[in-house]
Amino acid sequence: MVKHSPIFAALLLLLAGPGARAAEPAPPAPRAVDPRVEAALTAAKLAYIVDEGDFRLKYDVDGDRSQLVWVASGTAKLDQLEIRDVWSVASRGKGEPPAELAAHLLRENARMILGAWQINQNAEEYLVVFSAPVVATADAATLQEVIEVVMLSADRIEKELTGRDEF
Repeated sequence: MVKHSPIFAALLLLLAGPGARAAEPAPPAPRAVDPRVEAALTAAKLAYIVDEGDFRLKYDVDGDRSQLVWVASGTAKLDQLEIRDVWSVASRGKGEPPAELAAHLLRENARMILGAWQINQNAEEYLVVFSAPVVATADAATLQEVIEVVMLSADRIEKELTGRDEF
């Protein structure tokens, strides 16, 4: 699935490194954070930083691997259901994603209970992202469980696809 989103733009800037913003106009004012997420992460005793209004967590997967996970402050509504995204990047590449990669991610999606693989793309590169929705009012235990599913899924595919620990 090709999806253009503000998440993709923010991730590209974050992942590009410290000099990536030099040629760009001043960033917009920081977005307000959702206090419900803040309260749930604090109750779960999960360390985080606020990254352009979203919550970024760094998990130690095992002795030599880690994984970054974001929890969106912004939400979407579907009738009475309010949800937010939890996501993590597994890989990135230049140009168009290879067809074999897209097919592999679709096969992976068939086995997932929660969340799905997506490819977020701009003109120069693409990101392979695992994303899962969670109800906006999730308690600490539920949010932590969704975060851990996203983290483990993204780290597994990152290791499989790249053999590295970039994200």
